[in-house]
Amino acid sequence: MPWLTQNIRSNIIIIVSLLSRLIQYFRKKDRVEQSRVFLQDEELIAAIKDVARQQSRAEEEIIADFIKVGLNQFLTQNEMEERWSSLSHREQQVVALICLGYRNHEIAKTLVIAPETVKTHLQRIFDKFHLRSSKELRLALKNWEFRDWWDNNNQQD
Repeated sequence: MPWLTQNIRSNIIIIVSLLSRLIQYFRKKDRVEQSRVFLQDEELIAAIKDVARQQSRAEEEIIADFIKVGLNQFLTQNEMEERWSSLSHREQQVVALICLGYRNHEIAKTLVIAPETVKTHLQRIFDKFHLRSSKELRLALKNWEFRDWWDNNNQQD
């Protein structure tokens, strides 16, 4: 899924790069800073210092927590991508339409299938994603750009 993977991976690379520079920055607190700090870095440093102060924790602990959260999000998205890949093309169409806000009867009409078939596809999708509802599916995939995917993959089976 290049339309998703590229965006997530580039964001993770940026975050890891920023966090690496932050770790170096906090390790060099007592030394003269030799590297240039960009505005984004300064904003992130200020946010980390603020969170550390509010929680009475070391700045390095906050950075470590940020890294863990970012890594967990990355791993979760990789897992979602694998589950997406396990779907049939028709199931992917149903997911896209659900995430675009369509109701079951609208999906049936759009894909020219029976409403019961939509329900069957949804049950299989929920099983593969380990979810229980369309709402949970929308939340799990809320950052995915389904409009572009739909525009490029809406051929009917």
